[in-house]
Amino acid sequence: MTKTAIAVFASLLFAVSTRAQTPNLPNLPALAKIKTSALVVRATTSISCGDGSEGTCVRQDPDILAKVTNIVSGTDLWTHFDKMDATQADAILDFEVKDATTTYGRISFSVRDADNNNFLYFETRDVVVIENDVTRIVSHFLQVVEDAKKAAHRKEAPEKS
Repeated sequence: MTKTAIAVFASLLFAVSTRAQTPNLPNLPALAKIKTSALVVRATTSISCGDGSEGTCVRQDPDILAKVTNIVSGTDLWTHFDKMDATQADAILDFEVKDATTTYGRISFSVRDADNNNFLYFETRDVVVIENDVTRIVSHFLQVVEDAKKAAHRKEAPEKS
C-alpha cells in the first residue's frame, strides 16, 4: 500500500472515529454549566522532509499559533467564561489548525469536559481567512452556549398557569 493510500485511509478512519465519539453534539446541558475554561491552540504545517523521502513532514507553526491565540483574545469568549489553567477548568477549548497558509488548510474547534474528556461541541471548516474563520467559530460556539443557558433556565422555571 502506498503512503498516500495509507494517509487517506488514516484520515478516513480518524473522521469516522471522531464522528462516532461525537454523535450527540452539542451537549446543551453540559455547555450551559460551563463557568471556567482553558484554551489550547495547536498549529502545524506540512513541510518537505528534506531527506528525499516520499510524503511530507509536519512542524509546529508558531506564527499561526500566536495569531489564533490573539484572534481568540479579541473575541467575546472571555466575557462568557473565566479563563483558567486546564487543571482547574470546567472545559477545554481546543483549536487545531493544520496547514493554515495553504489551499487545503483546516481548522477544528472542540470543547471537551475537563473531567472526562467527553466532547461537548465540535466545529471544523476549511481555512479561507484565518481571522474570519476563528471569529466565526467562536461566535457560533457562544451562540450555542447562550441558547443552552436559555433552555436550561426555561427548564428550571416552569410555566405558571
